[in-house]
Amino acid sequence: MTIPAGTLVPRDARDFGKYQLIAKLATGGMAEIFLARVTGADKSDVIVLKRILPHLAEDEHFVTMFRDEADLASRLDHKNICHVHAYGDISGTWFIAMEYLHGVPLSRMMTRLSKAGKMLDIRIVAGIIVQACEGLHAAHEARDENGQLMGVVHRDVSPPNIMVTSDGTVKLLDFGIAKARGANSRTRTGTVKGKNAYMSPEQILGKPLDRRSDVFALGIVMYEMLAIKRLFHRDSDFLTFKAITEEPIPDIRERRPDLPPGMRAALLQAMARDPNGRFDSAHAFGNALKNSLATLGGPASASDLARLLSTDFFEEMSARDEIIKAADEVPLLPPKPPPIPARALRPTPPPPLPMGERSGELAHRARQKSDLFPAIPSMIVQGQEGSSPFSVPRQEGSAPFALPRQEGSAPILVPPLPAGVLDLSSTVPADTWLLDPDTDLLGAHRRKTLRNLLIAAAGIAVVGGLLFVAFEFYQPGEQRAEVAPPPDAAAEDPVDAAPKPIDADRRPDIEALARYGFFSLAATAKTTVYFDGKLIGDTPLTRVPMLPGAYKVKAIGPRGKVKNLKVNIYGGKDTDEGTITW
Repeated sequence: MTIPAGTLVPRDARDFGKYQLIAKLATGGMAEIFLARVTGADKSDVIVLKRILPHLAEDEHFVTMFRDEADLASRLDHKNICHVHAYGDISGTWFIAMEYLHGVPLSRMMTRLSKAGKMLDIRIVAGIIVQACEGLHAAHEARDENGQLMGVVHRDVSPPNIMVTSDGTVKLLDFGIAKARGANSRTRTGTVKGKNAYMSPEQILGKPLDRRSDVFALGIVMYEMLAIKRLFHRDSDFLTFKAITEEPIPDIRERRPDLPPGMRAALLQAMARDPNGRFDSAHAFGNALKNSLATLGGPASASDLARLLSTDFFEEMSARDEIIKAADEVPLLPPKPPPIPARALRPTPPPPLPMGERSGELAHRARQKSDLFPAIPSMIVQGQEGSSPFSVPRQEGSAPFALPRQEGSAPILVPPLPAGVLDLSSTVPADTWLLDPDTDLLGAHRRKTLRNLLIAAAGIAVVGGLLFVAFEFYQPGEQRAEVAPPPDAAAEDPVDAAPKPIDADRRPDIEALARYGFFSLAATAKTTVYFDGKLIGDTPLTRVPMLPGAYKVKAIGPRGKVKNLKVNIYGGKDTDEGTITW
């Protein structure tokens, strides 16, 4: 059963091993993400469950990558790293069960500040980066069963993968492409992994990586937090790579003249292009930041960060409470009865396949309620006039989605989420979620469908011939798709009409990014999509892996309407066709 992202899971699809799936949060290039709970657990104990996509379950490469991510993440136990409770496979479907994080991704904070023309206090920036350093250092220092360093390198340190939670704890997310010594999966020949604008020079050139590559990426994040402006992002991959490896880095003092000299020196050392010129560890980077602010009160504490979320990001935090309220209203499924033993005269059926789930106890952690903080001065400072918008690449799902509510009310828009993170739009009033616990989750949809069918039948019976002629005249069957730009188009990265070729003479070491490209498409109504006559699936489609090439795309919408698209898929690039308006 295909469950649209952003909807409550139907009753007959909630059961997944010992877990109950509550709502589908997002679909990424490799996995789908659900809000879930363990069967029999308290309603307040929700988790995030990441499950490999069905069409990739037979791909050995993707399965190995998914298992490597699960195995590595489960070994990392630190307060500044998203905790993995368990992983395994159920009936051949691999999954990861991780903690639910109640907070705001750093990328969303920076996008909102950019739109408002404001900047963060330097102590807030340092407080977030210092905690991120502690999480990174813990990952870098992780050891195997024999006490040997595992050599973990995250390789995807970026704003969407850094989360500030409601209690002021900073969490590092998504070790999906992290590498460790002895990992089973290998990057495919000719591919470079990680978000382009946050790669280190050695990562771009395909050289061996160590922990200092993550320090460089975290330095870029810190620069952008201070400037609220993209640093290396350009209009093409090649220009981005060139900016990282060759172009001068703008002096941060042009954007932040209030930056202490010691803090600027630490930033410059973290972003040294030569790895030997950087800090040798994330721990050393964090200590340098602490020392640079010693006379100014030091980096912001966890309580300072919690107050920041509760005051300046109150709408975002209130909206995030809505999905939990809805989850609490979903009735618990009764535990499965024990299997009935077979009669003695009947042959004993074969034993079920082993689940293969790695042991791991779910920590029954009551969700913390947002405390009411006393009035304090805001830690958001006014930015310069005409600041450039800050936008970051979307994480595991490029199109927003909507959670269903009672019939007649507007949907709650939910932006795409990083792994383990629940991110709701801040534009939703806190009192607009209404759900009767006794209501059939699909009842409203069924009633609306039946009503539409009855109205359509009555109309056809009365003026069938006239409507047919009018339909043919005003809405021809074949037409060019009118694709609306995605929400927040101003805050998103521009999509190239065609990739600029890599100059082989000037950058011989830069290889093609990937064998596959990724296709995304949304629509205002359910739409079935075909590539060259082959069924791909129903919208929303988010980062579906496709071989590079030119495709004829046929989109079939409500009442059989057809729209045709011509789509070019490029290796290693995202092709987002936006939203089809029916």
